[in-house]
Amino acid sequence: MSAQHFFSLFVVCILMSFSQFVHHADAGYTLKEVEVVSNNGEPVRVFTAEELKEYDGSNSDKPLYMGIKGVVFDVSKGERFYGKDAPYNVLVGIDSTRAVAKMSLEKEDLNHDISGLSESTLKSLDDVFEGTYVAKYPIAGYMDYLLEQSPEKFEKLKVWDTRGTV
Repeated sequence: MSAQHFFSLFVVCILMSFSQFVHHADAGYTLKEVEVVSNNGEPVRVFTAEELKEYDGSNSDKPLYMGIKGVVFDVSKGERFYGKDAPYNVLVGIDSTRAVAKMSLEKEDLNHDISGLSESTLKSLDDVFEGTYVAKYPIAGYMDYLLEQSPEKFEKLKVWDTRGTV
């Protein structure tokens, strides 16, 4: 079974499990806002795209990190899916929002650009984001573009990046 086929089946199963909660009329759907939270008052980590690449599974001493909607998840406990040579390894070490939304492993979708996506695709992204990633994996930090787009979400938090606490 190809990685693309396996990924598609995996996501279809997830979506089917949430189908009872999905409102099928998605007219005017707006992507849900990301909530930025601190773990027990600890500084939140902010990653650049370059820094996130270090967590792509190529170094077994480092955890597996995957960005979705600007949130960086530690997907290490899903190593059989996301680890080196695993079917979804292309999704780690980057913010793969578009790929997750489209259920795609294509190179052109391996980014965080959601422009041009349909309302139903955005709804699917929110469902998978909340139902799979938020529910299953710990948050390791946030992408720098989220801080740049929404600095107010970080105002009351200590922010840590490679320069230290900001």
